[in-house]
Amino acid sequence: MQRSVRWSSDGAAAFLAMDGDVGCGIIGAYEENAQCAQVISMWVDPEFRRAGVGKALIDAVVEWAESRAVRELKLMVTSVNPGAIAFYERLGFSMTGKTAVYPNDATITEFEMVRDCFEFWEKHS
Repeated sequence: MQRSVRWSSDGAAAFLAMDGDVGCGIIGAYEENAQCAQVISMWVDPEFRRAGVGKALIDAVVEWAESRAVRELKLMVTSVNPGAIAFYERLGFSMTGKTAVYPNDATITEFEMVRDCFEFWEKHS
């Protein structure tokens, strides 16, 4: 319930990737503050991975963030998903050094990653 309320607020966005009538990916983001947005619930159907769907979802969030003058995107990624870590690194995210226990499994660590959103500021400076 909290997530649905957050996603429907003014400082949030959610994007659904579609292949015809079939949903093949989802991503959400919300503003933590005027400078930073948190990326949440990134998922791409395994049948559509490595086909550009994930990049298109991240690009949509970056465009949304830039339109709101957000300077930084943050996300959490699990330590057991090296493919996702590499994917985010290719798209300009880097590790911050912050970690947390994964809420769904206390044996898994989450890593915080961050990406600067300078495209907006370069265009509007």
